[in-house]
Amino acid sequence: MVLYLSIIFIGMVIVSLLNIFLALDYLQTNAGIVVLVVLAGVAFVFLIDGLCAIVVHNLPDKWFGKDRKISYVSGLEKRMHRFFQVKKWKDYVWEIGALGGFSKKSLENPKDKEYVERFIIENNKGVIVHDCGMIFGFLVMIILPLKFALTISLPIALVNVLLNTMSNMVLRYNTPKLMTLYKSLARKESRQNQDA
Repeated sequence: MVLYLSIIFIGMVIVSLLNIFLALDYLQTNAGIVVLVVLAGVAFVFLIDGLCAIVVHNLPDKWFGKDRKISYVSGLEKRMHRFFQVKKWKDYVWEIGALGGFSKKSLENPKDKEYVERFIIENNKGVIVHDCGMIFGFLVMIILPLKFALTISLPIALVNVLLNTMSNMVLRYNTPKLMTLYKSLARKESRQNQDA
């Protein structure tokens, strides 16, 4: 959480200061308005991300199950996770899935097949939430006054893309491990049923 909030705060400060020191004449405004517009833009993007989460989490679970294409992580994607060293920083990414009723911060019950399947579904929903957040976050460019589009709105949208990309990388990094665990539990359950 600290990492996310730090990136947001630093991004807000940089965007505000650059606009105050370099673009006030171009924008024909004052420093106070710049700060208010930055705050409004960030609040709007938070709202969009929240709406994406609400919509996706109300979609049918069957669209996000273990057998869906979204559960497949390619070799290229795995190499990208290693290149960006996701394993080293993944625990610092803000995980607020608990607000929707299911925390993905840690695997609480790794021996329960149904729980692991639920985790996969929630993981896949999280990926779509962050994809939507990245795309719809650019609406800030048409919501804020047009004169701020390149100097304030675009940087806010790009910081939003960075934060959502980080979350997606963590979710996708965990997907193969979850799928392997689920398959192992399913095999174990099948053997137990055969023995019974």
